[in-house]
Amino acid sequence: MKFTDFIHKYNKTSNLPVYLISGNEYFQKKQALSGIKRRFFMDGGVKEGLIEFNGKDTGSNFTVNQSQGGAAQNVKISTLFNDIIDEAKTAPMFGKHKLLIVENADNLLVKYQERISEYIKNPFRINCLVLEVLSIDKRTRIAKAMNSKQGILIECGQLFDRPAPWETKKPEYDSELTKWIVMHAGNYDKTMNLKSAFCLMERTGNSLAIIDRQLDALSIFVGDRKEISIEDIKMFSGVGHREKLFNLLDAIGMKNSISAVKMAENIFNIGMENERKTITFDPKSIAITIVISAHKRMKDLWKIIRVLDKGGNKNDVLEKTTVNRPFVDKMIKQARNFKEEEMPEKWKYMLEADLLCKTSRLSPTLIVDQLIARLCM
Repeated sequence: MKFTDFIHKYNKTSNLPVYLISGNEYFQKKQALSGIKRRFFMDGGVKEGLIEFNGKDTGSNFTVNQSQGGAAQNVKISTLFNDIIDEAKTAPMFGKHKLLIVENADNLLVKYQERISEYIKNPFRINCLVLEVLSIDKRTRIAKAMNSKQGILIECGQLFDRPAPWETKKPEYDSELTKWIVMHAGNYDKTMNLKSAFCLMERTGNSLAIIDRQLDALSIFVGDRKEISIEDIKMFSGVGHREKLFNLLDAIGMKNSISAVKMAENIFNIGMENERKTITFDPKSIAITIVISAHKRMKDLWKIIRVLDKGGNKNDVLEKTTVNRPFVDKMIKQARNFKEEEMPEKWKYMLEADLLCKTSRLSPTLIVDQLIARLCM
């Protein structure tokens, strides 16, 4: 079961005796665990009944001779596993039931696959056992035993920030991530639509932790109003990371070197969205992205120049280039600032800047500033 499905359905179902939380998305795992803990206390659990283990620990109150090597480590793991199973199979001394959470349980699942599978098939239903792992093969007996009757496998992976390739009729703002944002806004007693969620994602990247902090701040920003709108997001967060890059490229296209240099400096200071949709502050990565983006922009302008020099108009530009209709007027205006004969030299400057970013020890900021000055000449 995907994390988003679990969140939707969990409050409508009874607690199961076993949960297996798998994946590399830490924030989802934290949210799933928080929900399970909250239900535990609501259903009569008490603090003494919450017992937490870590698969990387040696076991409670257990010491061994370090000189025993690998055998000693096996004894440690065995003792830890026995502690966990013993707690899971015994009635609680306090409260109505126990909640056992085992983090970093990957090694335990590998070494004790058969015993864990047997426990899942015949659990001590008064208690709840939660196993947290980085990954699990769904072909294993443990995964197959999690059949939604005795337990649930909760998959916590990165949410898609765009519709799947086969979902061609869906708009770009309708994705797993935007749906999660809309749902998560409810935790702050706020509502928002998918378009607003997409606007927020465009500005923060796809880190759930960062989005959560932004929603927390936005909920305070909008005050008593229930809905968080696109206008609220823009007013609160200002220009997004992607928009800052586009504005920089527009300044270069208009040969406004002073504004372009200031915008580049701002991007180096506040970070840039990388290919994983997260914010990077690494100067080298930022410089390479700016150079690559400038290369693409100048390539588009060069194509437009050739169309215009042959007497072409806006429709010809749309037909013979990849420029989108909403931006065609702006791009034509920028193209008129350049001449066909100067473009090969601009091309050379961009290739040099790309090579310097990747091989030299020069400051990435300096490389970008020099490129901007040359492109705007």
